[in-house]
Amino acid sequence: MCVIDDIKTVVQGIANQIDWASYGIGIAGTASNGEQGIELIKSTEPHIVLTDIRMPKIDGLEMTRQILEWFPRTKIVFLSGYTDFEYAQEALRLGAFDYIVKPYTPQKIIDVVMKAKQSIDEEIHETQRYREMERKLRESLPFLRQEYFQLLLQFRTTPEQAQKRWDFLNIGLERERFVVMLTEIDQFTEQTDTLPVQEVELIRFTVHNILEESLKEYTKGFVFRDHTNRYVAIFNPSDNVHAEAIAERCRENVNQYSRYTISIGLGEEVQEIHQISYSYSQAFAAISYNFYTGGNTVYKYRDLSSVHQTLPRYSPEKEKELFYCLRSGNLPKACSIVDELFEETVHASIPPAPEVVKGMGDELAFLINRIFSEKLTREEMEGIERYQYQIKNLSSYKLKELQENIKELCRMGCEFIQKRHVEDVNQVVEQVIAHIRQNAASNMTVNDYAKLVYLSGSYFANLFKKVTGMTVTQFVTTERMEQTKAMLLEGKQVQEIAQALGYEDRRHFSELFKKHTGMTPSDFKQLYTR
Repeated sequence: MCVIDDIKTVVQGIANQIDWASYGIGIAGTASNGEQGIELIKSTEPHIVLTDIRMPKIDGLEMTRQILEWFPRTKIVFLSGYTDFEYAQEALRLGAFDYIVKPYTPQKIIDVVMKAKQSIDEEIHETQRYREMERKLRESLPFLRQEYFQLLLQFRTTPEQAQKRWDFLNIGLERERFVVMLTEIDQFTEQTDTLPVQEVELIRFTVHNILEESLKEYTKGFVFRDHTNRYVAIFNPSDNVHAEAIAERCRENVNQYSRYTISIGLGEEVQEIHQISYSYSQAFAAISYNFYTGGNTVYKYRDLSSVHQTLPRYSPEKEKELFYCLRSGNLPKACSIVDELFEETVHASIPPAPEVVKGMGDELAFLINRIFSEKLTREEMEGIERYQYQIKNLSSYKLKELQENIKELCRMGCEFIQKRHVEDVNQVVEQVIAHIRQNAASNMTVNDYAKLVYLSGSYFANLFKKVTGMTVTQFVTTERMEQTKAMLLEGKQVQEIAQALGYEDRRHFSELFKKHTGMTPSDFKQLYTR
């Protein structure tokens, strides 16, 4: 331990007046300021640093940053006054271990230092445990047996050849009655893609070990890994416990003793060694159903063996309705229909085979792409086609992910269509506005304006108000009043202006102007002209 404080008596009191050796702690050195403290720590690499939080040259916060950058496992304990509370809290956020508020007693210092020592001892113990697990991993992997079982699962053999090889490898299983259990760690890629190789291997070994120990509770079994995150367990069925119960126990134990969950596919029981591949194929088919649940479940082939007889298909009416929504850019409705299509497809008590639903998803993505290609430009389609390709080539995904991917595809296309729709609407309205401004004296109706842009009267009226915030009549009146103001300032007479803007009654025109501006034409002209 290093002790650092700019008050010499404090350093001497902590370093010399407490019998640190009796607590299993040695004093590596002392320093009187932050700069000296840094150099001392670099040269001694202590487990614990006990330091004042405010010191000359380098303060406690900067010291914390530097120490933890070089020695991230060092435990830093600060001595601080009541006025330094926020300062100490910031140090903790930076990674300091603890702080002691002045005034402090020797016992208080001892307690905190011993807490830091205990934390260090636990870390050392954990490191030793991991090293021990790594050693067991290297020494206990039964390579020959694993290779034999992998061949046995994939290729046919005769009973005689299987028995001969079994005897040679001295496999610790009974020679008849077998069940294959296939296990996958759920969301393995997502949870480990940022971890170093050593930690990933330890995770896999931990799950492997739990599966082995769980099987030993009930029967003889052999566990090996046949994929990055997949394990094969071959065991003899117990006369007292069903295979399903053993599989459930494995799932529960992995969930309890690690921070991961697993999916298990359980094949049917076979009698002979050379039939193990049949049970494996069944387990492989069963575990594919984690596509629906996301995992943490035991899937039994016996419950699923009749599923492949059905080929689901959503209703053509729903499909047409989806395409109508996509063509119009109605994203909320399109997403709702996608959810309904998937619900309609997988609503059965035993859902269809996952590969069938995945194929349906690929087909739906292709059809959505084709709909958008009718409406969008080549450049706009590039991102959509790229995303569709990514969906099709995902190596592993679940039902919820597939559903969300399809909706994301809808969103990408609908955004372009909505943008184009807004541009088209604005263009139509601007065309009518230009006509109104050029023909302010015209007494056209809403229907007349709608005919100019080939729309129905009611639809055009709604579009116009949505874009401008005014009805057509309100806009025409506003535009006429603005032109009136301009002509008044040009010196034209009220009667002349009224006739130019299509108003036959001068009095009505003046009243309308006053209603719109709050003043008569004469008042307006007098206000703004000399």
